[in-house]
Amino acid sequence: MALRNSPITTDIQDQLPIWPDHLRCLPNALARSALFNVANQRGEREFFKKRRIAALQGIEISYTGEELRQDDEDVFLQILHQARVVENGTIVRFTGYKMLTELHWDKGGRGYKRLVDSIDRLKASAISITVEAPDLRQNYTGSLIRSFRWKEADSESPLREWEVLLEKEITSLFSPNAYTRLDWNTRLRLAPMAKWLHSFYHTHRTPYPFKVETLKELMGSRVKELRQFRYMLRSALKDLVDCGFLQTAKVDARLDLVVIERPNPHFQKLQ
Repeated sequence: MALRNSPITTDIQDQLPIWPDHLRCLPNALARSALFNVANQRGEREFFKKRRIAALQGIEISYTGEELRQDDEDVFLQILHQARVVENGTIVRFTGYKMLTELHWDKGGRGYKRLVDSIDRLKASAISITVEAPDLRQNYTGSLIRSFRWKEADSESPLREWEVLLEKEITSLFSPNAYTRLDWNTRLRLAPMAKWLHSFYHTHRTPYPFKVETLKELMGSRVKELRQFRYMLRSALKDLVDCGFLQTAKVDARLDLVVIERPNPHFQKLQ
């Protein structure tokens, strides 16, 4: 069953949409793909050259750059959050300490290095996203971050100033109904697979069943045995039920389908 995708727009908006402080926003095309995969952030990362990224029908993504994971999605979400209050094409300024605090990451040397590495990955990227709707086919091609720089008074200062510049055209990914709003505090409490599911199912007003193997591909999971992946998937779904994001979730053993139900009041509250 194909999902109707909202097309990206060719218009360059003056600003990203404004959303409340407790939410973060992500283009649906990215949430419905394996661009930010579920591999452990500590593992070695591949370098992709024009790699075709698994995505739902109607979405085509080609990516060049170092492999991105859910921790990179966290960073990208927070940068977009900072950028929403400034005019498009304006430098986004913040401190590394503030960013690490928002991410709930270690605020020591390791945390700063992890954050710099993640922003560098987002900067050194080339992505082409094509979204196909019934009567329209549109594309965004560019990087996730145009430039990144930081400066500090001394190497021990937690107040080093960071500057990020986004591509102006990235606002085309945020046309009405083309992006989803995520509860930030809920996301921060989740493990990588549950984070991916949290973003993915946020883009479905009325979720329909997906095959376990399909979700494995869409997540970019490297777990070799489907049986092991199924076990991890059940655990991640349970976490989403326990935190109240999902009302019910089960894996139909006979058809190997993931069947979930979302509580309508929760969905409406985030709109």
